[in-house]
Amino acid sequence: MAKIEVNNVYKIFGTEPMNVLAKVKEGATKEEVLEETGHTVGLDNVSISVEEGETFVCMGLSGSGKSTLIRHINRLIDPTDGEIIVDGTNVMQLNEKQLIEFRKHEMSMVFQRFGLFPHKTVIQNIAYGLEIQGKELNERNKIAMAQIEAVGLRGFEHQYPSQLSGGMQQRVGLGRALATNPGILLMDEAFSALDPLIRSDMQKQLIELQSELKKTIVFITHDLDESLKLGDHIGILNH
Repeated sequence: MAKIEVNNVYKIFGTEPMNVLAKVKEGATKEEVLEETGHTVGLDNVSISVEEGETFVCMGLSGSGKSTLIRHINRLIDPTDGEIIVDGTNVMQLNEKQLIEFRKHEMSMVFQRFGLFPHKTVIQNIAYGLEIQGKELNERNKIAMAQIEAVGLRGFEHQYPSQLSGGMQQRVGLGRALATNPGILLMDEAFSALDPLIRSDMQKQLIELQSELKKTIVFITHDLDESLKLGDHIGILNH
């Protein structure tokens, strides 16, 4: 069984998505749906399967639905229709409490714009997910320091995000995502805001970490070279 399965997922943004769903399933284009109903089709019958321990890269142009898709896996966005299966569990059937625990322990996310707390130091940012999990301070700091070492930020643990370069801030984001030891890592255009040389360094570091950790990674990008460098499998979303 695959680690992640997204099966026949549709996402329609608007006030009455269920009323528009049939039109989309009948083959109406995004442009026709928008013009006729004022609704936006985010995903149109998308299915992917991601095996445990692989890096699955989803690429496509801006507006193709890449970020919408990845946010369905942890239910930051709910589909209009379709199912999302993680480790054999239909995440659409989780109640609010179960969903919170699922997000705490099963997966982490790395964002394009870093998503760091400006008032927290590097070690505090990296330890944040552990704090949410309820771990004691000493344990949090021990784990966070190990991640700081892993992402090459030793000596910067007491710096604030504003004192770091873009590449270093993204290393903090990666360290924070890995600190909770999730089975699944969701990376939404994680390196696209970085300068080319820094971006290349981060790609190399991710490859090195993945060779050791064997996480299940869903990586969103619009860059073909990045896809070919990082992906075990590549899925392409068209408009």
